[in-house]
Amino acid sequence: MNPHPVTITVTGRAQRRFKPNRCTVHLSVHSDGSTREKASEPVTAAVNTVTDLLTSLSEQPDSPLQRWSLDQLRHDRYRPYHSEAKKRPWVYRSTASVKAIFKDFSALGTFIDEVSEMDEVEVGRINWWLTPKATAKRTAQVRDLAVRNALAKAQGYTQGLGYSEFTAVAIADPGMLGLTTGRHGYDESPMPVAARVMAAPSGYNGDVEERQVIELEPDRITIYADVEARFEAVKTEVETQS
Repeated sequence: MNPHPVTITVTGRAQRRFKPNRCTVHLSVHSDGSTREKASEPVTAAVNTVTDLLTSLSEQPDSPLQRWSLDQLRHDRYRPYHSEAKKRPWVYRSTASVKAIFKDFSALGTFIDEVSEMDEVEVGRINWWLTPKATAKRTAQVRDLAVRNALAKAQGYTQGLGYSEFTAVAIADPGMLGLTTGRHGYDESPMPVAARVMAAPSGYNGDVEERQVIELEPDRITIYADVEARFEAVKTEVETQS
């Protein structure tokens, strides 16, 4: 064997895009009024409607919900701005927030469509994400691809040197072998979402008004992984003698 093997240090990189398996919907319920009662009554009614919808979904045999929560109803008041600094009457505001986590997206569009029709309800953030278990599984898949990428690089360097064999001597997470720190994990930036409006089938002659349903199509989540690897490239004894 060649008594002077060549050390090759490389970074392996890979990334893949996966469908999210959870969606968190944030709802804001609010109303203003000249009295506290006039502000709170419509909010209370809207909250009851939203929670009834969520309760109905959660009680289904194969519920599309993982869980949902309701924040405490809050009351506040303020005076509207006046350009001449005149004191205006108090305006009372009541607010509440609802958060629902969906694990089955088939019911998501219908739910958002129903709650968005209420004047007091505003659909806020819609976050698409992967559960920790799914993230770990998919990260392992991408990490394996990063290792293969490192092997391919090492093989390319070995062949470029005119050597025939290489052996792995170290593999590590980014930064452990002294290389530039790489990436590891998944993109936590907000995921864009596309929406399609689905109308009732043609020929529908029901008594109710034709209803359009929103069908949401989330963008995929990018998971990436970097690894650092060190190899030793050698020449076989036959090659050395030739």
